[in-house]
Amino acid sequence: MPGALPDEESGSTESDSLIDRGHRNVKRFWDGFIDFAFQGNILQIAFGLILAAAFTDLVKSFVSDVLMPPISIILPINRNMEEKFAVLRAGPNFNTSTGYNTLHQAQDDGAVVMAYG
Repeated sequence: MPGALPDEESGSTESDSLIDRGHRNVKRFWDGFIDFAFQGNILQIAFGLILAAAFTDLVKSFVSDVLMPPISIILPINRNMEEKFAVLRAGPNFNTSTGYNTLHQAQDDGAVVMAYG
């Protein structure tokens, strides 16, 4: 009889509805995902990423607020260190006598610059 014979591959009967099989597959997938997500390695990676983001902000703040002010005083720099740049290729409106005064001006002109400040 077509409706009562067990399916040898899945262990279910042919009378199972498509929705019931879908629910079982989704539940099996979700249970597998939960088992994977709560393994020790995944939690360690997530914790490491959180610490790395916090450490990046800490180092960035330390360099810009603590290290750069004394360096800009020690070196003969008349303007802010963050505005230091080198023009690799000048833009179409480049004036050879004055050059670019600011990084923003060079970028607006379409120049290729290396900002090292």
